[in-house]
Amino acid sequence: MEAYVKATNQKLSLLNSRTRITDWYYGTGDFVLSTADNNRLRVADDLSLALGTSCAILRIEELNAYVAVATKAVSPPSEVGLRWTRGIAFWVRGKPCTVTLKPTAHGVFFPINRYAVGAFKKDKLAVGKETLDKENRGGGWGAISADIENTVGGTWTSRALERVEGAVAKARRSSD
Repeated sequence: MEAYVKATNQKLSLLNSRTRITDWYYGTGDFVLSTADNNRLRVADDLSLALGTSCAILRIEELNAYVAVATKAVSPPSEVGLRWTRGIAFWVRGKPCTVTLKPTAHGVFFPINRYAVGAFKKDKLAVGKETLDKENRGGGWGAISADIENTVGGTWTSRALERVEGAVAKARRSSD
């Protein structure tokens, strides 16, 4: 990951971007940035060009607020053979969420604001176990993002709450 971040920062430099990746959360694609640029869309565009994929850019304060809402959300009723994994979908670009999302085959949603949607992803458990069925993932967090995109429009990216909390902790340590 270190070599990947170094190469990405070199690409950002070639773009004359004032943004750099300063840390990351394991291999998740969740990065901590340092930037002197206050234009979030320009930062997102620069990073998207450097990484070759669309990116959501959020401040620590926003993430903290979203995590607080997601943490308090009431989980759907338990179902045999399933586990509800709490997470958040983030707006990347296009249309923000202005509707109440209905449950899908992949998850159940709850509002946070127009730019963040809380989600409980439906994860199948291995038969007779409390661990996830790795052979039957049901699309993962990409399926949650796709469900929101199909209903709302725009581009969205989703993460498990545990990963968001880990990235926030990394960001806090980096900003100290």
